[in-house]
Amino acid sequence: MIFVENLNKKFGPNHVLKGVDCHIREREVVCVIGPSGSGKSTFLRCMNGLESITSGSIVINKHRLDDSKTNINLVRQEAGMVFQHFNLFPHLKVIDNVMLAPLKVAKANKDEARAKAEIAAGKGGPGRKDGGLPREPVRRSDAACSHSPRAGHGSKNHAL
Repeated sequence: MIFVENLNKKFGPNHVLKGVDCHIREREVVCVIGPSGSGKSTFLRCMNGLESITSGSIVINKHRLDDSKTNINLVRQEAGMVFQHFNLFPHLKVIDNVMLAPLKVAKANKDEARAKAEIAAGKGGPGRKDGGLPREPVRRSDAACSHSPRAGHGSKNHAL
């Protein structure tokens, strides 16, 4: 579960996020949409702890992101986010990029990670195993947010 309450983010005098409230239930897929420059990426970056917040609160699976005692790396293991620009490692095949987090973070078995990655990559469309971009995370996430035009395709979606 994700609870965002009265989230504010400022970059100097520029007030990018103004009093954002959002409650996302477990297994719910949410797409953040809006015009360029409206704060979509900043919102996701704040929710992933990549950007500090000015005020308000973000709670992901009972972890408060504004609490200095929160281990953000543990939170990231429980919540998946897909950004518009996937930032894959260019020297790796897509399948190897997809396997990277389960292998390095979750310490998954290589054969198991490859099997899950192939299933996820196969959901990108016919003939897109190694070359296509997967549309679902390889490991189950308790929470997921997306900044992608096709994320959550076929799922119950909500827009913020």
